[in-house]
Amino acid sequence: MLIVCALILLFILPEIYKLLPAMGGCLTRSRGNLEIEHSVSTARTRNNVARTLALFFVVIADRYRIYSPDFLADWSDPWIRLAELAGALAAFLLLRRILHSVLLNLGQHRLNSEAQNAVRHGLYNYFICFMLTALPSLCLLCIFNADDRIIRIAIWSELVIYLFVAFLREGQILRSNYGGFLTFLYLCGLEIIPLGALVACGLVF
Repeated sequence: MLIVCALILLFILPEIYKLLPAMGGCLTRSRGNLEIEHSVSTARTRNNVARTLALFFVVIADRYRIYSPDFLADWSDPWIRLAELAGALAAFLLLRRILHSVLLNLGQHRLNSEAQNAVRHGLYNYFICFMLTALPSLCLLCIFNADDRIIRIAIWSELVIYLFVAFLREGQILRSNYGGFLTFLYLCGLEIIPLGALVACGLVF
């Protein structure tokens, strides 16, 4: 799987290079997310790159036990474990999509279609940024023979930072249409509930 991922990475490097300016805009201002959705070709490229990097993330999560609930540990076959990790990620994305489809269409003061897409897909932008940071740092830590625990801490730290930025930018987009209290409620429903369900599965099962 590592060899396959390395080969895939070589193929998508040109697309990643094209996305770098857009990703930088997302990190510095919320408007960057809207600009990506305004460009159909950029949004399509972003979606393809995010899906591809999701495979990388599942492999890394399996290798370094980034997400390791007990129901995964019972399987000795690594392919089954990998498939279950992919299934957990797919379930999280499906729940998130359902919540976005329902909550973003409630009330009279709805976001316009471009802003809704920016809220729905904004997490993909920051996931790409996270992976572009995590992969080099992972390679560097491996070169210095870092312990798996240190690698887990490094990856989780980077993930939390990018999640914070994603929630901040998403909140800014929502705040342009809703008040502070409603923005907080929307963030809880759109992002915190899916993440909480994913974490709860890891703790309970």
